[in-house]
Amino acid sequence: MSTMQLPKLISVQVESVYDEQIAEIVGRIQQRYPGEQISRAELEGRVRGFQRQFSTARIRTFVAIFVERLVRRSIEETSVGAPRTVAAEPRVGPSSRSGAHRWVRR
Repeated sequence: MSTMQLPKLISVQVESVYDEQIAEIVGRIQQRYPGEQISRAELEGRVRGFQRQFSTARIRTFVAIFVERLVRRSIEETSVGAPRTVAAEPRVGPSSRSGAHRWVRR
């Protein structure tokens, strides 16, 4: 295998892992919320949308957990008539020049 093929192989493996995570998140959320409340297509779209927001994260260990929480929150807020966008919440907390020390408001 040439070194030119290696990045492509790694990219395919990473995409496969993300697809597995998305399927797991969608499965867990579908069990929690009935199909009448949110369709599978909309649910998968929300999961992929929130996951894209973390695409530049240097540490990806907890991304699936964050995505699942954001999707659940967006479903719960939508069901009570609140705005659908959760990701647009402002970040609060101490800031640094690098921006590495930011907290997301709950």
